[in-house]
Amino acid sequence: MEVLGQLEHRRADLCDQPDGEAATRAVVEEALVPVVEAYREAQLPEPYLAALKTELLASLPLAWLRLARRFSSLEDRDFGVWRGGDPLARATFVLSGLVIGGLILWAPFIPIWEKWFPFLLAVLGWWLPDVQQAYHRRRYARALGRLAVEVGGAQSRLDGTVTLQALLTERGDTRE
Repeated sequence: MEVLGQLEHRRADLCDQPDGEAATRAVVEEALVPVVEAYREAQLPEPYLAALKTELLASLPLAWLRLARRFSSLEDRDFGVWRGGDPLARATFVLSGLVIGGLILWAPFIPIWEKWFPFLLAVLGWWLPDVQQAYHRRRYARALGRLAVEVGGAQSRLDGTVTLQALLTERGDTRE
């Protein structure tokens, strides 16, 4: 959806503003300009277009801003990764993986006997910060996808605002 794309391009600016909802609403209105022009070119009925704008302006800015602020907050804190995942933190994760893997092999009540297991944990420890970041980015993308589906679900509600008679009248055809 073009509107969500416009919002995402300006996410950092919009989330930092104290009156972010008004700024977000302005960006949505700006992003709707090409959509309005396309609807007018296609000669679609004005009541449908008005209902679409009303629906988007009522639901999208606040819902998107809530998601974006939460994600931007996580992003500002490096997604909660210790030390931002710098080389020293990664080396510590590798060492921790080796120690934990060695303890698991040493413990008689854990049935893992493969000697390569600590090295597997060490390799995974190096990539732990990247996995955490990817998890949070994917979760945000899925939340945006759900928001796009919700906005797309408004289609069925909006279809009820335009009758066949209104379509025929817009085109100049007044058949009964």
